[in-house]
Amino acid sequence: MPRRLASLLLSALFLLAPALVRAEVLNRIVLRVNDRIATLYDYQQRKDELVRDITRREQDPQERQRLLGQAGEMVFADLFRELLMDSRADQLGVEITDAQVDQSIAQLKQNFNIKTQQDFAAALAQSGLTEPQLRVQVKNNLRVQEVRGREIQSRVKVDEEDLRRYYRKNLEQFRQPEQLQLREVVVLEEGGATADQRKAVANQVRAKVQGGASLADAVADSAKKGATSNVIELGWVSPGDLDKNLEGAVWTLPVGALSEPVEARGGLHVVQVINRRESRIPPFNEVSAAIQTREQERVYRDEVTKYMAELEKKSLIVANPPQEAAGYRSRLATATDSGEAGDLGAAAAAAPQPAAAAPVNAAPADAAPAEAAPGTLPGAPANDAKPQSPATTPPAGMPQPGTLPTPKPVNPTPPETPPPGA
Repeated sequence: MPRRLASLLLSALFLLAPALVRAEVLNRIVLRVNDRIATLYDYQQRKDELVRDITRREQDPQERQRLLGQAGEMVFADLFRELLMDSRADQLGVEITDAQVDQSIAQLKQNFNIKTQQDFAAALAQSGLTEPQLRVQVKNNLRVQEVRGREIQSRVKVDEEDLRRYYRKNLEQFRQPEQLQLREVVVLEEGGATADQRKAVANQVRAKVQGGASLADAVADSAKKGATSNVIELGWVSPGDLDKNLEGAVWTLPVGALSEPVEARGGLHVVQVINRRESRIPPFNEVSAAIQTREQERVYRDEVTKYMAELEKKSLIVANPPQEAAGYRSRLATATDSGEAGDLGAAAAAAPQPAAAAPVNAAPADAAPAEAAPGTLPGAPANDAKPQSPATTPPAGMPQPGTLPTPKPVNPTPPETPPPGA
């Protein structure tokens, strides 16, 4: 009987050995920043998620292959930056409350025009996230915002003379092209009229306007019969905005004039010139707000890069990346590998931007940005996408991602030398 029991134990150990070896490999620490760690498991989870994201979003085969080939470096660089900021947040004692997370998620819903819980669930599914995972990402991002707000925001300084200097050096960047303000009516091709009949209607409209009628009055009867559209306000257009035949017909007309009937999409178009703006370089006070925003963002990116380099010098860092991620340092020159936030996950994980300062002689914006339809999300990022950070459960016996089993205390300021006992 003892021999049989010993044999069974040996067999069990033999069967368990591969699983134990695999757990040991996954448990290998690939990055340590002070008291924060990332294991091979963390890295692989992030990379798998990024690969899925790139495969789902990127339609161009060559670009997809390029991004997939860089996935390892992108993920490890993001882990490096993340652990640096997490460690500094620990040192500063940054705590984020559930109420702050709730407020940020409410703002995300507003930004994405998500008005119902059903829309929210659909947007989460589109992003490949659950609500708890989104909350984790939002909380992490708020911690980063708090650290950057305390330690970087005060460095972002742009005075008016800097803005004026930029304006003087880059005048042609601000040149506005010649523009026409237009309105039109369309003699509809869908009514079944022949080409000659439609041309006759268009000429009748032109004759009425030339006789003193407004364009609206000139088409009132024909629009009721469905022969023409009502007046369509095209607003201000620049070269290249119109169908080339329409542009050729109207661009040299004087203000108030009507074009000859032009065949284009939907039927015969008769276009009236309402106003004209010559090409011009706007004065500084009209573009100062845009210059200030651009310069603040540039200075902020530069300061983030400097800050991260300073933080790295004052931190205990041990990096042992997988071979595919060995070149991750080439990606640390930029503040983040993220592209535009294309969904809720990317928006939650996006690097925070500098707070807008009061503009210098800012001119009011001409138009507000268009809203997305409820539950829909902006387009996918065109460049390197940031890996998602799903809340995952590691295999049994492994520490939770991003923490040491027994963290040692840290000082509230970055150490000038590696912590003792490291």
